[in-house]
Amino acid sequence: MQTPLHLPLWHALVGGAVLAISIAAPPGPVMTIMANASMRGRVKESLLTACGGISGDVLWLALAIIGAVTFLNRRPHVVGALGIAGALLLMWMAWATWRTARAGMQAGSTPGSWKIGFFTVLTSPFSLAWWLANGTLLYTVWGWPGIAAFFITGSLYALGFTYAFRWVGRKAASAVVWVAYVSVVVLAGFGLYVGWTSLRLLHG
Repeated sequence: MQTPLHLPLWHALVGGAVLAISIAAPPGPVMTIMANASMRGRVKESLLTACGGISGDVLWLALAIIGAVTFLNRRPHVVGALGIAGALLLMWMAWATWRTARAGMQAGSTPGSWKIGFFTVLTSPFSLAWWLANGTLLYTVWGWPGIAAFFITGSLYALGFTYAFRWVGRKAASAVVWVAYVSVVVLAGFGLYVGWTSLRLLHG
């Protein structure tokens, strides 16, 4: 484990915040589930999903600091096995969301929970790739101030995202079902791509 470099505090805070936006802003499975839950008025489910995803990132950061992320990167079969589990999870979420969308806005329950967020991040090859590229950098360059800024910014982003989609859901109830169907496509698409990528790693 390398020793953090000595940089100005503002540099560390800005760096950590920018990295948080880089991982949170792109649309992905966790944000899709959060949007679907928020628009249905299930703010708690959305926030629990966000907390699960953040917990997964905490674990990835710990693995990056001790060098385990690099260890995993050198063992593509292990990553492939994790990816297959992640792909199955994404396909299950797509199926559950599709059933909810067909039942209508008020029926069923959006599959959002701490466990969903945590295991989606933990089993994602994309998370491994991001933390492989940025995890050690976050610690060695920006240190604990950067890490704090990273997770605080990520948490605030998730909070704002949740309530923004809650507001949209109240203003346009018919949009909720459409968002659910879009969620199905996004989740299934991610699931197929993750599964294909993971199979390549297993057979590589």
